[in-house]
Amino acid sequence: MMHSLFAAFCLLLVPVQAEIFHFEQVPVAESKSLNMMYVFFVFNEDDAPDKSGGKPVVKFQGLTVKSTSQDRGDEQLTGYKGIELSLLKYDTFWDQIDPARMCATQEDLNEGLSKTLDNLIIKRDAGKSMEDASVYRHQLAFGKKAPDQKMEVSDSGVYVLVLSNCGDFDQALVTGDIIVKNPHGYLPANEYDKMPFYLGLCGFYVFLGIMWGLLCIRWWKEILHFHIYIGVIVVLGVCECISWYMFLQNWNGEGHRGRLLFGVAALTSVTRTTMSYMLVLLAALGWGVTRPVLDSSLSCRLGLLSVSYILLNFVREVVISFRHSHSVPVPFVMLCLVPVSLMNGGIFYWVFTALTTLTETLKAQSQTEKLSVFQKLWWILIVAISFAVLVLLIQIFAFSSASGALRWREQWMITDGAPQVGFSLVLMAIMFLWAPHEDSQRLAYSQQIDGNEDGELGTMAAPDTVDGSIWTDQVVDQEKDDDSFWASTKRDPSNAPADVIGAGN
Repeated sequence: MMHSLFAAFCLLLVPVQAEIFHFEQVPVAESKSLNMMYVFFVFNEDDAPDKSGGKPVVKFQGLTVKSTSQDRGDEQLTGYKGIELSLLKYDTFWDQIDPARMCATQEDLNEGLSKTLDNLIIKRDAGKSMEDASVYRHQLAFGKKAPDQKMEVSDSGVYVLVLSNCGDFDQALVTGDIIVKNPHGYLPANEYDKMPFYLGLCGFYVFLGIMWGLLCIRWWKEILHFHIYIGVIVVLGVCECISWYMFLQNWNGEGHRGRLLFGVAALTSVTRTTMSYMLVLLAALGWGVTRPVLDSSLSCRLGLLSVSYILLNFVREVVISFRHSHSVPVPFVMLCLVPVSLMNGGIFYWVFTALTTLTETLKAQSQTEKLSVFQKLWWILIVAISFAVLVLLIQIFAFSSASGALRWREQWMITDGAPQVGFSLVLMAIMFLWAPHEDSQRLAYSQQIDGNEDGELGTMAAPDTVDGSIWTDQVVDQEKDDDSFWASTKRDPSNAPADVIGAGN
């Protein structure tokens, strides 16, 4: 787990500004090779949902290359043409680049495959320019800053930034920026649809919070710990949506990921998830229903589980967020997904085991009202875990499929959309099941009266059993009944008030 945490921390510290890729003394590729540096997601003007920014552009800005060799300085390399930056579409990358014939030789020049010796050979149809083939390239030169270059991007898609070196010299460092701006701003095209999604989800949580608050105010005397816990989770859901929206909005306007905003949003998200799981687990363990408090050993285990889950889920959030831009290897993505999935499985197993024990206890005590509530919770969790397994399988398929079964624009739906929608629906079902009402206290833990001759309290239990036990609020009701007409006509006449008709001799 420590290796994954360290990797996630490194991803947060890398000098990359989203759709602004910054070279800060980056070593050039080895001789006769290329390095894939970054991945950009671009809408053309026709596909963009927001066209306020005009046509998409790529800009090569302030790029310099400097020799680090003591034998060959910048002055000796002024005519070196081997180092280039190129932006190519991902889906046609290997059609345009041939690893066996990648760098231009004199023979390639004679055949018309390239115009410059030691340049990267990019295949395209005869008569097509580089821009027509959705290729945008920039030549780097030693000893001077290359002029800034700005080009319009014509096609939507995923673009790979490549740093190539087809010459015989590789002791050099590159500095400068590559800026890609969409019609809607700097936000990558695959992230844009998340903004309206989180805005709508925030409105949904606000609606749930208002309804829950009104119910709690209406039945404030019947409030249980679970009602407060659910309210906190709803508030966390609102904070999570606001945090993600602010993060994406800032990214879109500034051109870089706000590390603080991202950290707050990711931490809020995993905290909300963890608290939700703990709520269900505490309910299944009978907290506040069949047991008043948790013993210290169980509390320690729940605390350790919560901290571990938050850390692992935070790593997952970071890796999934950076997987495209930093070309994170699929095995590493799987390595970060599997521990969280295993913990999810372990938590659900614990929940169902505890829930089975709880329902058996309630059946044995004939506590039918409580039993009905937890049986409904059982089915809600069955639906939830089935949905979660389906989403996990789709995620694994989408991330590991070489053919790209899902388009890049829809992948956010399985990484963010589906889990969020599934959670909100489950939360709404639990809120409906445990909504405050006039008999909410019937679900609470209370003392059971034994009914023995001494009138001593017996074992502790939730008291809607048929063996003489009663609800705690029924004790108050029975005391009130002492003043009823039936009680007043059956009491001892010698103890009756003087003004009661028929009470005397």
